Amino acid sequence: MTESGFEEVRHTADWALRAEGATLEELLLNASRGMLSLLGAEPAAARATRSTLELEAEDPESLLVAWLGELLYRMETRQVTFGEMKITIPNGFRLVAEVQEIPLLHQARSIKAVTYHDLAVKRTPDGLTATIVFDV
Repeated sequence: MTESGFEEVRHTADWALRAEGATLEELLLNASRGMLSLLGAEPAAARATRSTLELEAEDPESLLVAWLGELLYRMETRQVTFGEMKITIPNGFRLVAEVQEIPLLHQARSIKAVTYHDLAVKRTPDGLTATIVFDV
């Protein structure tokens, strides 16, 4: 794994990304950074705004899909990308994130959806890892 906490994985028809983190919060952050990298999202030289995002799920896999899906939705509907992000999971699988939204200058590629295909958040000696497949 790279220092960034994510790497692109070869996939036959879609895109895949492997992310890792010492905690679930770190795994989610690294997965979002990896997705933004895959998209080639470039921020404009404009003022950023901060917003709070809250999600809840039944398990870590569903939380991962909901988190990435919400970021994709905001990118598409608000024409933004993301700078600083801070995630806390106060209990169970409830996520509270403070995100910096920056107007989007350019996006090289598009993702239709985050999928559950072969998705599993797995414990490793160093924390957690997951491979996420994106429908393009």
